[in-house]
Parts: sequence; structure tokens; C-alpha cells
Amino acid sequence: MHHVLRAVLAAVPIAAASLHAPPAPAEVIDEIAIERHESGARIRLRLTGPVHYLRDYASPDGETVNVYLQALGPETFARGAFFDEVRLSPQNAAVPRFAVRVSLDPRCDPAPNPVCVLIRFERPVHSRIRLGEDRRSLLLSIASRGEGGPPRNVREKP
Repeated sequence: MHHVLRAVLAAVPIAAASLHAPPAPAEVIDEIAIERHESGARIRLRLTGPVHYLRDYASPDGETVNVYLQALGPETFARGAFFDEVRLSPQNAAVPRFAVRVSLDPRCDPAPNPVCVLIRFERPVHSRIRLGEDRRSLLLSIASRGEGGPPRNVREKP
């Protein structure tokens, strides 16, 4: 009996400390998938909640793409402390490796409930970006090398 009581009493401070722990940041990125197509590849960046497309900007060298989205409601993604979520792409011969950084910080864009996405590729790409029909997927069409001409810079919502 004393062994059980000791175990319970030993666990109480640990359980009490966990009640005061800061909340873990919610994930915004659900999945990164890469599909090969005849004209290149398509990256599907699936989010955990629905968004509205605002605009995107590709750097002149084609290595960085900034995408500005708006969460459809303030509760779409957990807010609070503004942690950036960073995910690395899976290995795939169709596209160079890339890192995705998502920020929910309201200072990243003047729109209400902003979702700011920065995609940085290991080497330049030519990409076209659109929001998927499910409003939860960001679709990047990557032209195969030698196709598509120079990268475009700014595109407003269609």
C-alpha cells in the first residue's frame, strides 16, 4: 500500500508542473507532397485549416518564394505565442530540396489573421502558385529545367 501511495505522491508535482507549461504551438503544415508531371513537378503544401490566397512574390533569382494567405477565421490556427513552423521537403529528384517557414505573427502582413509562408529552394526554380480547390492546399507548379523563362516576381490574387 505504501508503494502505491509513494508513487502517487511522486507523480503529483510532475502533473502540477505540466499544468503550468506553455501550450505547444499548433502545426499549420499538415503535409508536403511532390508529384512528377510531364512539364515538371507539382508541390502540394497541405495546411491544417482553410485559407484565402492574397498574393505571392518570387525573388529575382528564383530561390525564394513568399506567399501571403489569410486564415478564414481567427480560430483556424491556434494563436498565442507566435512560433514559426519550419518543415523540410522530402527528397525528390523532380525538385530541389526546400524549406518552408510559416508565420502566424500578425506583423507579417496587414491582413487580418495572416499566414505568411516563405519557401526557400536549394537552387533557382520557376514556379506558379495557386490555392487548391479545398482551400487548404497551396499548389506550386515547378517547370522542368529550361522551360518557362525567367522567374516572375509579383502576382496578385486571380
